[in-house]
Amino acid sequence: MISHKNLNKIKDITLKLNKVLDLGGGRHVLPYATHVVDLEPLDSYLVLDPIDPNFKPRFNKKTWLVKDVCNGSLPYKDKYFDFCFCSHLLEDIKDPISVCNEIMRISKSGYIEVPSRQREIFAKSRFFKIKSFFGKMPEIGYYHHRWFVELGSNELIFTPKDGRIYQDKKRYITRSELGRKMTDDESAIFLFWDKSFSVTEKFIANSEELAVFKAATLKKLTG
Repeated sequence: MISHKNLNKIKDITLKLNKVLDLGGGRHVLPYATHVVDLEPLDSYLVLDPIDPNFKPRFNKKTWLVKDVCNGSLPYKDKYFDFCFCSHLLEDIKDPISVCNEIMRISKSGYIEVPSRQREIFAKSRFFKIKSFFGKMPEIGYYHHRWFVELGSNELIFTPKDGRIYQDKKRYITRSELGRKMTDDESAIFLFWDKSFSVTEKFIANSEELAVFKAATLKKLTG
């Protein structure tokens, strides 16, 4: 799902363009896209959750491609698309580095949105201690996501999630520590890019870095 703070800007940009791709559209497909690539066919989504319910989608069955984005190149020429929209996909897949490079190959510009690393270490449930004491450990971040993602200077940085944050309370943030829910801006990373962006993978060799990241994040969020 896209953060609605950027929707008007994306609409203004994409409706002026002839070829717009939604990569990994799913149930929240960008209606301004002329093409969609998704793991499932359009017919499999019986009920779509429209981003803009009053806008008739530009894509159709013929421009909806069923494909695993991590399984080989996409069947489009270099810079075929004017704009590529990719929202909440890269954190889920096994090879986001290759997919990012493919996005840059087939597109002239685009928008990427992913959950922030700080959201991936946040447990939004209330009464964390009580629930965990009774064996009902609240969810920390999103269990099904494979990657922490951070934003540098026009750069996406991917770090594998290996489960170490769950092993020590010094590595994750509870709602009682933050005192509130995270905002949409805090929970996601937004990148508008033109021509290209950088992408890299890093690893956490020392588990102490997880505690350092938590402490720095909590300090930043609580002011």
